[in-house]
Amino acid sequence: MKNNKINLLIEREDFTVQSTIGTLYLNGGRICDTLENSWQDNKVNISCIPEGEYSVRLRTARESGTRDYLHLLIENVEGRKWVLVHIGNLPEHTKGCVLVGLTRGKDVVNNSKVAMDLLIKEILTLGGTNIKLIIKKKRKMRKWLIYQTLRKMVSSKKFLYTVIGIIVQLLSDNWGIDPEVSQNILYSLVALVIGQGVADSRKA
Repeated sequence: MKNNKINLLIEREDFTVQSTIGTLYLNGGRICDTLENSWQDNKVNISCIPEGEYSVRLRTARESGTRDYLHLLIENVEGRKWVLVHIGNLPEHTKGCVLVGLTRGKDVVNNSKVAMDLLIKEILTLGGTNIKLIIKKKRKMRKWLIYQTLRKMVSSKKFLYTVIGIIVQLLSDNWGIDPEVSQNILYSLVALVIGQGVADSRKA
């Protein structure tokens, strides 16, 4: 039997009043979907647990009064005990734990037993010990790319000069303002904004 490091990752993706839906990865490979409670200040039985890194171990049916199958116990959760990864479909099944499923919908995961069996099988194949779990929000790549693109555009002098040229032309055509006067005003404003940005960065 192998005894490899087992790295689990839950990326939280969809958030509603009732639930938190995510994806569970094992050593970089997608295993299944997850469902947790919504965030309620880490309150016992009604809130998902905080984002972070945790130790995890297998928990047998003999250790549990309610689970008659092999499941997972998430350890070292501040202010919480008995946070499990187990079978279930809906927010009312979680009680602050993590549910698994092969597919998802709004506030639901489906085929939970099959997903649980698959997860446990993969963990046992790798030795069943030395399990770590990271929980985090999934970065919205599209929004991040848009932000980075806009940030680079705004910081580009060529971009600023192009915008100034367009505004000067619009002021001249629609308001009859002298192009040279408009240009001087806009350059002064740009210099003021850049100067304030430099000053703020030195304060930081």
